[in-house]
Amino acid sequence: MTARRTATARFVALVATLAATAGLAACGGGSSGRKAGTAAHASTTTSGRATTSTASNGASRSSTATTPCRAAARPARYSHVVVFTFENRTWSAVGGPGFPAMPYLHSLAAHCPYFVDWTESDTSQDSATQYVSQWQGSTDHTVRNDCSPGPSCDSTAPNIARQVRDAGGTARSYVEGATKPCSADGNAAKHIPALYFSDRQDASACTTEVRPLTQLDPNHLPTFAFITPSLCNDGHDCGNDVVDRWAAAHIQPVLDSASYRAGQVLVEVWYDEDHPVSNLYLAPSGRPGPLATPGMGYAATLRAWESALGLPCLAHACSAPDLRAAAGV
Repeated sequence: MTARRTATARFVALVATLAATAGLAACGGGSSGRKAGTAAHASTTTSGRATTSTASNGASRSSTATTPCRAAARPARYSHVVVFTFENRTWSAVGGPGFPAMPYLHSLAAHCPYFVDWTESDTSQDSATQYVSQWQGSTDHTVRNDCSPGPSCDSTAPNIARQVRDAGGTARSYVEGATKPCSADGNAAKHIPALYFSDRQDASACTTEVRPLTQLDPNHLPTFAFITPSLCNDGHDCGNDVVDRWAAAHIQPVLDSASYRAGQVLVEVWYDEDHPVSNLYLAPSGRPGPLATPGMGYAATLRAWESALGLPCLAHACSAPDLRAAAGV
């Protein structure tokens, strides 16, 4: 993650316009910030079935075959939570709320919930701090900025992976570029929170739980999957067009799975970048965004993961707003 930035007047104007024209009931939307994306647009039919997304370079790709969020009944629990992680984008850097500069993600945001004012754990810190805090629901650890995992840069706190493991489920961190377990090779440790948890139980689980991305099977998902693309594909080093193509290639197979269609999978598009952070929640029961619910951020997201899997809350997640109720997921 690069230097931190605050919300701009341009973002405020975008949200105001969006609220006025859409009544905060449907998606809205060019792009500023460190990484500018390719100008693009998406189209859908009036029946709600998506057609194609077309980028300015003339390339086309299929969008969702059916709307990913379609007002289904919200389940009390999910069998799987899948988190796709990306880097360095506030809303202004993706064209505004709803990802209008990213055709594939925009096609999902047209039907699904996202929060216009989502905030990470500590806007003065860089990536590793945010990822670890997201997993444990607090900043009570020694991981500062992008330090490397070790005795002076770690956490022993309870965390989402340990919770899943203790409940008899399976937690997996899938790392693009890695070729062996418990490794950041081909990627960056700062984007793999599991590597920072040094409690004996967490450390002994690393070989089992931190795996190459090639082992992700959308049709046989673990209980909790945390997916770390490469430094290019996550947007850290490359533009929105690259990220959007990667997202289409990897998120769509999960949405096409029988488990997702049956309402057993909650998917999150999770960005790490200051405030207001890009985000998107995908489930058949999802209520279309944008949503302006106050207090949404890292703690509310952890609460949502835990609630979705029937787990107790950790740290600040216990006092966070109910993201699932607000988003309908």
